Amino acid sequence: MDLTCIIEGQIIKHDPKSFETSGGSKGVRFEIARKPRYRDTSGKWVDGKTEFYDIACWGALADNVLASFKRYDTVIVTASGLYPYESGGFAHLKVTASNVAASLRFTTVTPARKDRVENAAVRTPDGEDLPVRTEDPWATATPARVPAAA
Repeated sequence: MDLTCIIEGQIIKHDPKSFETSGGSKGVRFEIARKPRYRDTSGKWVDGKTEFYDIACWGALADNVLASFKRYDTVIVTASGLYPYESGGFAHLKVTASNVAASLRFTTVTPARKDRVENAAVRTPDGEDLPVRTEDPWATATPARVPAAA
C-alpha cells in the first residue's frame, strides 16, 4: 500500500538535476527541506526538527520541474512511494512525486501554458502512455438557435 502525502519545503543544495536510469527512463531529482513550527505548552512558537526529502519526478512532470524551479524555491510536492533512509546522521525520505507546484506563501508566480504537440503522449503515474488530443471540440460547435421573440 502506498502512502500519499503533501509536503511543502524549500529546494536545497542544488537546482533540480536530470538523470537517466539504466533502462533509459529520464527523470529529475532534487532535495527539499522542511522545518515544522508548532506551539509549545506555554503557547510560544518553536521550530521542530528539520525534515529532508529526496524527490524524484518522471516524464513531462520532470521536464516541467527542470524548466520551472531552482535552488531556494519553495514548492509543494504531492508524493507517494515514501522510503526512509539515513544520510550524514540525518533522516531522509525518498519520494516519488506525482505533482509539484510553486508555493505562493512567500512569492508570486505567473503560470505559462505549454503549446500542445500533435501526436504527443502523456505518461500516467502508473506508467501508461496515453495520446494527447489536440483538437478542440468547442471550436467547431454550432451555436444553438435562439427562438425569435413573439
